[in-house]
Amino acid sequence: MFRQFLVYLILTISLPATALAADAEAGKNLYTACVECHGPNAGGIVELNSPALAGQSETYLFRQLWDFKKGNRGTADGDTIGEKMRSIALTLPDGEATANVAAYLSALPPSKRPATVEGDVANGQKLYSSRCGACHGGKGWGIEELYTPRLDSIGDDYLMRQVRNFQDGMRGAAQDALQGKQMAMMAKTVTDEELKDIVAFLNEPEPQK
Repeated sequence: MFRQFLVYLILTISLPATALAADAEAGKNLYTACVECHGPNAGGIVELNSPALAGQSETYLFRQLWDFKKGNRGTADGDTIGEKMRSIALTLPDGEATANVAAYLSALPPSKRPATVEGDVANGQKLYSSRCGACHGGKGWGIEELYTPRLDSIGDDYLMRQVRNFQDGMRGAAQDALQGKQMAMMAKTVTDEELKDIVAFLNEPEPQK
């Protein structure tokens, strides 16, 4: 618990205060620059390797956009997709505009893309609980206070690729990427087959009440 609080404190100090108060309606207007790659409803486009952003953690969205602007993402050799995303993030003039986009996207209903990965759901649940749940929440919904993303709706293709990017050093290697470094360390403890099992667990629908 103390470790989580410390991470939250560091991130809060390092990000602009505008991240804490935003205008979703203004963010809707700014999102027009993102529609081509992420879709009109922010559900992502598989063919473009773009993630679903609708309903994503607001704090996570803000931090990632800010990391793109600072060069903590999208500057690694070979990261052509990240480089394109960074060029878009750089068009946001300041922390206020960045926060507004994050607020708009987080307010949208989460999308659920069709599952594309098969795996052992039971084993995936065990692996997820032991390695991922503390930071991403028990059901993969993310934890706002830790700036961690929602994983159950982001898209299998994107999730698999990003974990591999962490493993290969394409993501999470920047000096200021505090949480990225932590995620890179965790990603390297998971094999490709284990990753498929974890994704299969995240794909499981919520039980009907």
